[in-house]
Amino acid sequence: MGLRGFLPLSQSRVRPNRNPAPAPINGARAYRYLSQITDLGPRPAGSAANTLQRQLVAQHFALNGAVVREQPFSSLDPLSGATVRMANLIGSWHPERTERVVIAAHYDTRPYADQESDPTLRRTPYLGANDGASGVAMLMELAHHLRTLPTSVGVDLVLFDGEELVYDERGEYFLGSKEFAREYEQAVKQGSSASRYQAALVLDMVGGKNLQISKEPYSLQLAPKLVQDVWTVARRLKAPAFRNRVGRAVLDDHIPLNDSGIPAIDVIDFDYPYWHKAQDRPENCSPASLRQVGRVVTGWLTTK
Repeated sequence: MGLRGFLPLSQSRVRPNRNPAPAPINGARAYRYLSQITDLGPRPAGSAANTLQRQLVAQHFALNGAVVREQPFSSLDPLSGATVRMANLIGSWHPERTERVVIAAHYDTRPYADQESDPTLRRTPYLGANDGASGVAMLMELAHHLRTLPTSVGVDLVLFDGEELVYDERGEYFLGSKEFAREYEQAVKQGSSASRYQAALVLDMVGGKNLQISKEPYSLQLAPKLVQDVWTVARRLKAPAFRNRVGRAVLDDHIPLNDSGIPAIDVIDFDYPYWHKAQDRPENCSPASLRQVGRVVTGWLTTK
């Protein structure tokens, strides 16, 4: 994930109308997906490993009943100025439903472990097990359940590319979500699509051990009802990782989505100790954390 920032808060207490009925999330399977992804090595935007990962997930989504499409776009490498070709990946379940929600994660990794205090470690291979792979693994696990999940909305699982094509703060964050938001906003204005997104959850760093997900301040200001709905589900499901406290503000993919009119929140553990460090590896992630997040997400979907 990208940067942190600060913003005043506005809160609202809202309860979902139905009792959550979470899917039987398999945390061990989700963790295997995380390991499979990190086995590809570093996956920065424009890399061969990044493309291979996208192809792997696209096939997985299709096998589990999704209508799959790519959303290609390009940007410039902040160091060389060369064109970097990228693509968001969108898997749609129940595409006939016009009321829809987005569950999203970025799938590119930071080019370097730039938060290492030791400069010699900053150019070591950065696997991004939690910051990148955990969100993708979570979407892969969710894919097993969406054909039969009792929800009235259509669900789009979206992988954003180019979330952090940034070298030592040179470059632009959130390229994939900005492109997704731009195309959605354009479709709404032109009336070229009957579908409308009611909400979006961005899953970022959701697989770390000792998971602690606080209410993110931008999310509280921009989509307070959605924050309270999700945390109410977490409380009813006795998911202790979802803490009833306000955490640090994070600039992330939920910001462009809100800018396009989609109420979106960031579900993130920004206290993960290996953020942008070389030790962001599978051994510092947990099947139990992934299961807990998956149960809350699917439980929330069943209240829709």
